[in-house]
Amino acid sequence: MMLLNSVAEVRLKEKQEYIKVAQQQTDSNKTTLKDQKRSIEEDNPEKPEPQNVENVNESSVTEKSITETGSEEAGNIRVLLMTTDYQSYFHPQVTALRDGKEIICDFESMSVSEEPMVIPAHKNGIQLTSLERQCGNPVYQGTIEIQRTDQGFTVINELPLETYLEAVVPSEMPSTYQKEALKAQAVCARTYAWKQMQEGRLSKYGADVDDSVNFQVYQNISPQQKTSEAVRETEGKILCQNGEPVQAYYFSTSSGATSTDEIWGAEEPAPYLKSVDCRFDAEEPWSRWETEILWETLESRAREIQGDSGKLLGVSVSRVNQSGAVTGLQINTETGDFLVETEYEIRQFLSPEGSMITEKDGTQVQGGKLLPSAYFEISAKPGESVILTGGGYGHGVGMSQTGADQMAEQGYTCQEILEYFFKNIEILQIGS
Repeated sequence: MMLLNSVAEVRLKEKQEYIKVAQQQTDSNKTTLKDQKRSIEEDNPEKPEPQNVENVNESSVTEKSITETGSEEAGNIRVLLMTTDYQSYFHPQVTALRDGKEIICDFESMSVSEEPMVIPAHKNGIQLTSLERQCGNPVYQGTIEIQRTDQGFTVINELPLETYLEAVVPSEMPSTYQKEALKAQAVCARTYAWKQMQEGRLSKYGADVDDSVNFQVYQNISPQQKTSEAVRETEGKILCQNGEPVQAYYFSTSSGATSTDEIWGAEEPAPYLKSVDCRFDAEEPWSRWETEILWETLESRAREIQGDSGKLLGVSVSRVNQSGAVTGLQINTETGDFLVETEYEIRQFLSPEGSMITEKDGTQVQGGKLLPSAYFEISAKPGESVILTGGGYGHGVGMSQTGADQMAEQGYTCQEILEYFFKNIEILQIGS
């Protein structure tokens, strides 16, 4: 079972307010699965032959070069939809509405050996009533493919890349942001998606990406006019270096500087990533923060790692990178010392869950499963608590979203924003 990276819980809280889909659910008679299949096939006699997800081989993923396809031929992206709580790829059952007809897939009506059920695309979309997102029961463009497995049902949404992006950008960046920032976000999101389509990380499921922060959040918030315009105005454009797409990382708010992929253990930073000063988001609430964690909480976590009951003696920063992000955390205990390394593990060990975080503007929020960022200083009061004073929200690599918004407000263009956060890149058209 694939579990969502714990950062999902805190990242989803960053997204804009709930947008409820005003969708009237149509009551209709429930039919058997075979009748549903027959009804759908009669409405769409030219539906494509379904792919057996269980038998997909990683080597079957088609490799595309930028020069082989135009923006219109960029192809479809296959999105593996996670459960309501983003904890699994396997759904206990699937219910959907298409053109007023209810479709139900459960363990009684569909066997493991059956071919996937493909619900063809409809101009009004397909609503999955068994799923909950910030927008309510999400409505998907493109086809929905449902496969029964021993663990449950996998659900894949296949649709054009550009249509997919219209439901990614508002889920990753508030639609209230400046237009040039939204365009920069669209280019980053397209680049990331295009690269994932080449790499085939989820090929064993027959998919390119999932719909969570494991990849990019998709259809958590429905397409909005401003974000859809940003996607259309940048259609087919991706970030490249030497003709190859880059990993176009982005994050919420900086602490005054961006970082590189060295925080994840890379021996050398990717050539297109650079640490840059970022003062554009200096007035954002998350640019500075403080939290206090009880000593006994950290002692309990240290004991879990070491597998003993030794007392915690000390917690200190042992290493920082060029931009100031902590990349080594020294833990001293009665039974021995150990080092916590890489950005994610450090933020997880110092999780402020159960504590309050005070933002720059004085706002207090409940801490989550990850420390807001790896940019912090420690003030330890042994036996009592640890005070963490830091800045920024997110991993800090690539483009700061709030920084991009402020840059756009000051007149920077989409291209100028991207060239500021990434090094020696060019914006190419897929197919150029």
